[in-house]
Amino acid sequence: MKRFLIFLFFLTTLVTNGQVSAKIGMGTVLSFTPASVTSPSSTATYSTPINFTAYVKNVGNAVFNGSITVQAKRDTIAGVLLDSVSFSGVLQPNDSTSVVLSFIPSSGSTGFKSGGNGNTIVVWPMIVSGIGELGDSARPTIWVNGTTSIYEFESTTFKLFPNPVISELTIKSKDNSNYQNISIYDVFARKVKELQFKEMIDVSELNSGLYWMIIESEKKSYRVAFIKQ
Repeated sequence: MKRFLIFLFFLTTLVTNGQVSAKIGMGTVLSFTPASVTSPSSTATYSTPINFTAYVKNVGNAVFNGSITVQAKRDTIAGVLLDSVSFSGVLQPNDSTSVVLSFIPSSGSTGFKSGGNGNTIVVWPMIVSGIGELGDSARPTIWVNGTTSIYEFESTTFKLFPNPVISELTIKSKDNSNYQNISIYDVFARKVKELQFKEMIDVSELNSGLYWMIIESEKKSYRVAFIKQ
């Protein structure tokens, strides 16, 4: 009897502290169609329909039974809505279900930019009914090429060395453009470093793996890949 009471006390404590609950977040697996690879290499052109597949996952330790709405918005102050999908059902702990969000990239002041600047999409679930808490969102980036413009990410514009790199990465440009900023993204399109442009940067704090460097000038942006050892 004493052991049973101790078990009930332990279970009550877990529930009270929120440790036994459903937690609805977005999985890290995602893909674009018609592009064949995941961000940040997903490319499209204006007026090309995009189908973005993401996975809603119960990362908690209790069953979720209810309704969920998944929204995709451009990561801007206005938060331009691209699409939303709703579904109902049961998600066991660690189970996931796929959702497909569809939109057409458009240009203009509130649309996508050619080359990928400002093209981050925030995808997150909202619990409509059912008991649970919200987890992480997904933040893919889509690189849009204007139908009448050249592709703005010209890797031949720069020479990086050493590549793979351990700590200090040297960036040599083949022209005299006025470069301004550098943003570094991991393979999940998460920005891991941002700094003003300079020819030698320290990447020693990054984990080993593949990264994309976005180098911005006054008129264009450039995407260059490098490997951190």
